[in-house]
Amino acid sequence: MKVIARTSSFTFKNKNIDIRTIGSQLGVSTVLEGSVRKVKNRVRITAQLINTTDGSHFWSKNFDREMEDIFSLQDEISLLISDQIRENFGHFDIPSHPHNYPTRKIDAYDLFLKGSYHLKRKGYDDVKKSISFFRDAINVDPNYAEAFSMLGEAYIHAAGFGMMSTKEAHELARESAENAIALDAENAYAHKVLAFVKLFYDWDWEAAYDAYNKAIAYGLPEQNEFISYYYIFVEEDYERAIQVARKVTETDPLHVISHWQLGLTYYFARRFKEAIAAFSAALDIDPNFSEAIRYRGLVKGYLGKYQEALSDIHRALELSSGQGLANLDLLVVKILMGKKKEVVAVMEKSEYVDSSDPAILYSLLDMPDEAIFWLKKACQERSVMMVSLKNFWVWDNLRDDPRFKEMYDKMNFPPSVENQCKTDPVTIGQITTTNASLLNESEIRYYLQQLEQLVHEEKIYTDSLLSLRQVADRIGLHPNRLSWLLNDQLHKNFNEYINAFRLETFKVKALDPQNKHITILGLAYESGFNSKTSFNSYFKKMEGITPTAWVKKQEK
Repeated sequence: MKVIARTSSFTFKNKNIDIRTIGSQLGVSTVLEGSVRKVKNRVRITAQLINTTDGSHFWSKNFDREMEDIFSLQDEISLLISDQIRENFGHFDIPSHPHNYPTRKIDAYDLFLKGSYHLKRKGYDDVKKSISFFRDAINVDPNYAEAFSMLGEAYIHAAGFGMMSTKEAHELARESAENAIALDAENAYAHKVLAFVKLFYDWDWEAAYDAYNKAIAYGLPEQNEFISYYYIFVEEDYERAIQVARKVTETDPLHVISHWQLGLTYYFARRFKEAIAAFSAALDIDPNFSEAIRYRGLVKGYLGKYQEALSDIHRALELSSGQGLANLDLLVVKILMGKKKEVVAVMEKSEYVDSSDPAILYSLLDMPDEAIFWLKKACQERSVMMVSLKNFWVWDNLRDDPRFKEMYDKMNFPPSVENQCKTDPVTIGQITTTNASLLNESEIRYYLQQLEQLVHEEKIYTDSLLSLRQVADRIGLHPNRLSWLLNDQLHKNFNEYINAFRLETFKVKALDPQNKHITILGLAYESGFNSKTSFNSYFKKMEGITPTAWVKKQEK
């Protein structure tokens, strides 16, 4: 089942767009839609599950609650929606118990949501704001594991933007992640943060691998930016990194970061034209996303489109108030333009948070002594760019230098692999899924008999509000197991199974002369269907014609 990320689906928030258009743009058959209204400490939430083909509702419900029980309400809504998806589409297990509450303090949760919003945008100012919000959330609730883990991720981005030194940022990130794990050992994002620290700061490839696998085991999406970086910098497998990034754009197609991340993988693979297309796709979504603008400018510089490159980079500098790595990009483009003296003059007057920045510039300038001097400092600082020594082309002018080789050997990179397999990966870990039977053969026979008895003798399908959980309760079987039984043994989801009996009942009633005075819709309701739309849709799907046409055809 493909589920589109909220960052893409929320692009339609507060927009009056036809549901069929939304379904088409997101590439989905079903949309969860709703609203939240808040007055003082009272909240009203509406939610409905909608078929994007015809706009019909699978399910709809209103919730009125006090704000103090917001997490209970989230669990309640999530379980109800999960039930409806399972009943209409197919089997999956639903947890029997609600999730642990991330915090009991609404003020902390509100600050966490604001921090998450800014961190997902990943702009220079956004990262600074996210750190502030996460710190405030922790001050309100010192036991807030999720806030600690997200703060750790924000620190890592702060290092990438040059806001703080690599050492300071990664030690703070490590501390935050460890605090989160102490509070919640299965916090997936905390293990992901540790994976980044192990990769970019500790240079411990095996430990990074293990931390990543723990994050996946605890619920981190398998397609994510960490594994792209691992494939690029450690395994030298650009194609696999690109495949992962492409998959993210499929599940989050309208999120600026998805396309930006894909652009980065193309950039490191030196597929510059495709990188420009990806960065431009990001800018179609958010024209003011400075990171996509600066990278597009950098890539254009490598393609020799210097004026366009300068235009993009100056725009990025304008958006970031002259801060961030666009300053470095500007110097790179000027080197590519041949303005080496101008660049050296600027560099001699500059100060650097990360010593890898001047090392890159001097390497591109083909000034090996100066490049090695700064690269050694970067190594001592444990710069995040040290992981790029294996295959990033900016170091090509240094690769034959014994001093470079000495530093490279200290990194203990795994050996390069010739003619690697370029298959489509799931993860780098060993996570597997099995389709194990939830019931033995005698249990399958017994519960199928119980089910047959309920539908044939008690005609439970005539109850228009019937649910899988109700039926499971009647036959004494866990809902997860009943869902599995229907899908695995009868090859039908719950609604397909129940509606089949409703359809046959309707046919009998419709052909009975004693029911001439009852409308077709009235007979449908008597048979258990709960709406005109659902009845007509199911009937036409199964019979190929409308109920009215079918009745007329039988009367001839």
